[in-house]
Amino acid sequence: MTNIRTVLAENMKTRRKNLGISQSDLAERINTAPNYISKIEAERQFPSVSMLEKIALALNCDTIDLFSTQAIKKRKIEKIEINFKNSINTLISKYFEEMKKEIE
Repeated sequence: MTNIRTVLAENMKTRRKNLGISQSDLAERINTAPNYISKIEAERQFPSVSMLEKIALALNCDTIDLFSTQAIKKRKIEKIEINFKNSINTLISKYFEEMKKEIE
């Protein structure tokens, strides 16, 4: 089961970083303290409905998007794909190095 605080925190952080804004910038946009944003992203605080609406507006998304698990799943799959590709490339490089040594 997915923790709603974790989903909100990850989506907020990702959206904020994709927009290139800091926690302070986001806090200023919604007229709150930067440590409040930090607490939400660290899963120590959960915002009210009105604050969620302000956050979504500042992050150029719908409120419901802040609770989507699809983006989180997609990021996890992308990380797995990157790790897999890196592992394959490492194995191939090692194989060719061994073959090169045998030939020489």
